[in-house]
Amino acid sequence: MKMHREGVYFTLALGQSHASVFLVSKTLLHAVHASALAVVLGIISGGLKAASLEPIVAHCLNGSCPVWQGDDAADEIVVRQLFAAQIDSLGEGQLPRWVAYRIVGEGIGVASLLPREWAADTLLEGSRAQQLAADARTRLLQPDLTDSQDRDYRLTEVTLLAAEQGRLAPMTSFSATPFWDELNLLSNRARLPSDLRQGPWSLLDQALNELAAQQVTDESGRSEAIFVVSGPLQATEFEEEGFFKIAVFNGQYAAFAFASSTESHRHYCEALTTLDEIENRTQLTVFKNQQITSGLALGCAE
Repeated sequence: MKMHREGVYFTLALGQSHASVFLVSKTLLHAVHASALAVVLGIISGGLKAASLEPIVAHCLNGSCPVWQGDDAADEIVVRQLFAAQIDSLGEGQLPRWVAYRIVGEGIGVASLLPREWAADTLLEGSRAQQLAADARTRLLQPDLTDSQDRDYRLTEVTLLAAEQGRLAPMTSFSATPFWDELNLLSNRARLPSDLRQGPWSLLDQALNELAAQQVTDESGRSEAIFVVSGPLQATEFEEEGFFKIAVFNGQYAAFAFASSTESHRHYCEALTTLDEIENRTQLTVFKNQQITSGLALGCAE
């Protein structure tokens, strides 16, 4: 598995083992023994092999991202300013297995007027050939830029002509940040049916935003974060395919599993489930070695 991170990174080398600690937050810098670790400063230009030392990613609870239990040797993980995602190399369409992000009150804003043009994620290897690969259920339309004066700046532009497209990390949680356009990257894409997306899924996003907005900011102007992991659910013998969302705040979590056929008038509380159920269906260890308990209400009765 390879990991990609835009910007600057440190590579930590110990003997033949290699890992990467990404500078996604100043608070994540680790003190290391100079005698044991060689620290090399570089600029990302390619993929980084996963190894025994796990990278620390600020979008994930306590820096530890979900771990897929299947064969993910060919998968890629992208770490953007607003989210991290593991891209499924085995399925069609290069969709994410999971997307992780953190919501803070100061990032929330009005997203209704923001552009929603999908774009390839150039951090992925062969992004144009792989990320925009033919999808049996999605028609991809690239504009003819032959005579366009700004063609050099629009090489990754693509329009998805399908109603069943949505963002796992929502625009509304980040529209007050300068990086909101990252949410238009295809690495944040899911085949979310419109009834689900515009109904209970959106209401759940709204509830999380409201909780984040209620948090008091500290002296540095920052408030406590809600950590969220979201992704697809594969169909089983007894259950249809769907999507999950798990939110953690102050050590308590709420987990939701939505069937793709969920109607728009349904409430998200009807989709409450357990962390174990989601992990069983996704083959994910979502919060590795994390001490959390159920009980995050979000307006749902216990």
